[in-house]
Amino acid sequence: MSEPTYDYSIYYGRFHDDSDAHAEQAAVWVQKILEPHLPQDRSVPVIDVGCGYGFALRAMRNLGFKNLMGLEVSPEQAERCRKAGFEIVTTENTIDWLKQNPGRFTQALLLDVLEHVPVALQIDFMRALRGALKPGGKVFLTVPNANAILFGRWRYNDYTHHSSFTEHSLYFVLKNAGFDTIWTDSSKGIGRFPRRLWRRSAWPAARKWLVRWCWLQVFKAEIPYERLEDVSFELNLQATGTNK
Repeated sequence: MSEPTYDYSIYYGRFHDDSDAHAEQAAVWVQKILEPHLPQDRSVPVIDVGCGYGFALRAMRNLGFKNLMGLEVSPEQAERCRKAGFEIVTTENTIDWLKQNPGRFTQALLLDVLEHVPVALQIDFMRALRGALKPGGKVFLTVPNANAILFGRWRYNDYTHHSSFTEHSLYFVLKNAGFDTIWTDSSKGIGRFPRRLWRRSAWPAARKWLVRWCWLQVFKAEIPYERLEDVSFELNLQATGTNK
């Protein structure tokens, strides 16, 4: 895949500044997402495909991972990662680069990346990524969730997005790419209704609970034949897959 040439940092920079303080704050947030899905062995080789400003790499470093590499098509973003002390490879063709590095990594991260790949190339992209993993190697990825309440804004907020995903379409891509033991998140963010509503701090949680409970009723009314326990309402859909 030959990616178009543009400065993606123009978009990314609207939400993230280039300070170390902001990067470390973002890394703490990413760390909470990643930690449950990572190998216990902190010495394994890890690749972050589409590493952006390096927030996930910082999170991995904070967790004790040493053998880290980032892969990036944007020279501007790659340079920011290098300044933070990471080994970064820039490429104009991610699929070719992955194919040229078979069986090299134990863990791959693909955070908010697959949606930037043209739909016709997404399965080939994931096949190439699987090929770059050792047997038993694992990918953790996040993509825009088409089940989320604000799915339209999340899909079109970024000009470079080509798609969003449900648990069905993401499973289809991963399975056709050859991944096994596929897991997709089913979090709805409902849980228990917050108590002590006289406390102003409880209002945001109560509002979120109410909105998502109502959204669940929409699903029950419109697609009662679906396995709604498998549906996530989060803005990003999380998934993992293992190389056979």
